[in-house]
Amino acid sequence: RALVSKTRCREFESLNPCSRHNNPSWAKKFDTMINYIKESYNELKNHVTWTSWSEAQKLTVVVAVFSVVLALAIWGVDTVFSKVVGQYFEWIKS
Repeated sequence: RALVSKTRCREFESLNPCSRHNNPSWAKKFDTMINYIKESYNELKNHVTWTSWSEAQKLTVVVAVFSVVLALAIWGVDTVFSKVVGQYFEWIKS
């Protein structure tokens, strides 16, 4: 005979308990999330060595200059490649 519960997990302990009544997993997940945020904040506040403001500014300038130089290099290669391919197709047409 199959076990059929008409008690909605109130009067006996089922092998497969109803998740919404007996197992508030959302509460565990919420507590875990809150704990993670608190530990992350503590780690950032007390255990991370931050660079000085002047060093951060210098490094920002280095990254910006490198990005511009790289963008110009890619633009140059793209322009040359585009002209070479265009000339190749003109040569094929004739």
